[in-house]
Amino acid sequence: MITITKSRFARRSLVLCGLAGAAVIWLMLSLVNLQLVSPRKTSGVSSGGIIEREVLLPQRGRIMDANEEILTSNMQSSELIADGYHLNDPKTISWALAYSKAVHSPFWEKAATDKEKEKLVSGFRSKILGQAASKKDGSKEHNLAKILLEEPEDGPEGVDMARKKLEELYEPEMVKEYVQAHLEYAAKVIAPFLPDMSVQDIINTVEKDGAIPKKRIVIAKNLSEEKAELLRQAIQNARVQGFRFETSSKRVYSVPECMVHILGYIAQTKDSGPRPIALSGLEKQLDDQLLGHNGIREYRKDSRGRIIPSADSRFKDAVDGLNVRLTVNMEYQTIVEEELDAAISFYTDQTHKPRGCIIVVEPKTGSILAMASRPHYNLNTREGLQEGAYHFAVQSLYEPGSTFKIVSVTSAVDSGKATFDTMINCTPYPVPGSRPVTDAPRSYGGLTVAGVLKKSSNPGAFRIALKSGWPTYKKYFDLYGFSSKTGIDLPGETNSQCQDGSNFVNFSRISFGYSLMVSPLQVAMAYAAIANDGVRMRPRLVDGIYVDDRNFQPSPPVEVCRVMSVKTARDLRNALFHVTDLDGTAKRARIEGYNVGGKTGTAHKVKPTGGYFENRYTVSFVGMLPVEDPAFVCLVVIDDPTSKHCHPGGGSVCAPVFQKLATRLAAAMNIPKNSLSAEANKKASRAQASSTSSKPPRR
Repeated sequence: MITITKSRFARRSLVLCGLAGAAVIWLMLSLVNLQLVSPRKTSGVSSGGIIEREVLLPQRGRIMDANEEILTSNMQSSELIADGYHLNDPKTISWALAYSKAVHSPFWEKAATDKEKEKLVSGFRSKILGQAASKKDGSKEHNLAKILLEEPEDGPEGVDMARKKLEELYEPEMVKEYVQAHLEYAAKVIAPFLPDMSVQDIINTVEKDGAIPKKRIVIAKNLSEEKAELLRQAIQNARVQGFRFETSSKRVYSVPECMVHILGYIAQTKDSGPRPIALSGLEKQLDDQLLGHNGIREYRKDSRGRIIPSADSRFKDAVDGLNVRLTVNMEYQTIVEEELDAAISFYTDQTHKPRGCIIVVEPKTGSILAMASRPHYNLNTREGLQEGAYHFAVQSLYEPGSTFKIVSVTSAVDSGKATFDTMINCTPYPVPGSRPVTDAPRSYGGLTVAGVLKKSSNPGAFRIALKSGWPTYKKYFDLYGFSSKTGIDLPGETNSQCQDGSNFVNFSRISFGYSLMVSPLQVAMAYAAIANDGVRMRPRLVDGIYVDDRNFQPSPPVEVCRVMSVKTARDLRNALFHVTDLDGTAKRARIEGYNVGGKTGTAHKVKPTGGYFENRYTVSFVGMLPVEDPAFVCLVVIDDPTSKHCHPGGGSVCAPVFQKLATRLAAAMNIPKNSLSAEANKKASRAQASSTSSKPPRR
């Protein structure tokens, strides 16, 4: 009897455990290799087929105006694609050729079941391949090529090498006949669904120099979903191989030349694939909300292209994008677009065409009721895109001229350094080291602070600014929003540029709207703060988003800051009201039956080389109606109008545009007129003009 010591038993146990552990590790590595390293070798074996995936594209969310008028829609279309690789593969195309022969044979009608018909098709296919084979199925060379094709060792390159080896087993001339026959057969199946293409047109599209190039070939574009589905079914029924469909979605804009820069557009690029990319406007800004999420349809097919019912088939429906409602009213927007086009056309000559914009804001909420810029382009065709892509209202910078004098007045009055009745010396102001500040060719002696706005005196504005001093002036400059972007929901907004105001020469120019550049939107929102009793709002373009068909998630108004006291704001509106008096600079902005307040602006255009053009201007007018409780603020800017009709100025060019526009807007908004008669209103205005009081105008 052999006695096993405790130490020998322990050693044997360790050996046995080691062998068992090695076996487990080997088994685990085999499973990893089976599932991760070589999935292609086993994929489809248990289910008898190969997996095909189809991406389901969602519907992009719609954009609508404030009254839910639809501004955008989606049109899904498909492209018919020929796959040059499959169309040159005899084993793939042989199914269609075999089916064609089978259905025309006398045995087809005698086949009582689908199984018998499939057996008949398989028989014809074997004969077709057998006729082309120089080395029959079952030979050593043929079997080796099949193994290499099914289990390539070098990825896609190995697949190509294996396919070439298999093709070498067939007679090239016979394969060429089969490829040609299959293409003709496929063209006859497809042509009835493409009225603009004959059978020969389809063949010519696929072939090049008598052969089919091994690449992706587009046969037809913009096929409707219905036509694509019918054609897909016809191709499948005829067993045609080597053709597929790629679905894409096209964005369609209901009024393609309206709200161009607000909406923006999406388009397909060479890198975007079937799904377009958002490139500008709200389409780009709200892309995450509008886009939606792709779905997927996954199923198995056998070697004949038939779908195999399988438990591992998957379907996940696409999730459509969210719908967005804007603050813009299409009725108001149409008025703005028409009046801006009329103004641009009127001040265009053979030498050049001016640029410009109009912005209409609801002061209490900051809502953009309408906004348009010129030049523009067509959202559907992209005609004019190169010159019209720039959004003048939001992206341009210009010297505002006299519309900027509100900063001088507000800083002095709201800080207690002056009142609207304070007398200001408006004679020319000498500036050491630079030209004096003057009103040439006009000349004013003394004016009240309100009168400086009414007559738009440059030395008067500078002397008012000097009462504040640069630190206080800069404080109100910032509060008005001229040192930061407005935060509008649009990409590409520009910020202002301003010279250092601590420099005396710069300060003298900044006080009346030179030596700085601002965007039209910044000016509009500054005046909206005056109209809103001194509170500046963030501009709103998006009223809210529909999270589903029933639930609307609003985007509430946002207060940015208080710029001035309520009293200062109301007194300032009263001063702006008198700018539209008959002896004010904006008398052409007057509207019978309404109290209109506003300010003109005229600035020489800057030369690219420095300095200013003598007779080229950027002119503007910003007004509010009714001035006692403004329903809207409207800014009109025309950049470089021609002088054939008048001397270009804010009062001569932009005030009349505002007058026409505001008259139409007041009617569209049902704003009630004053109870005073037109003549009484004029007398009240003249009485106010002769008074130094800053009381509000008669309501």
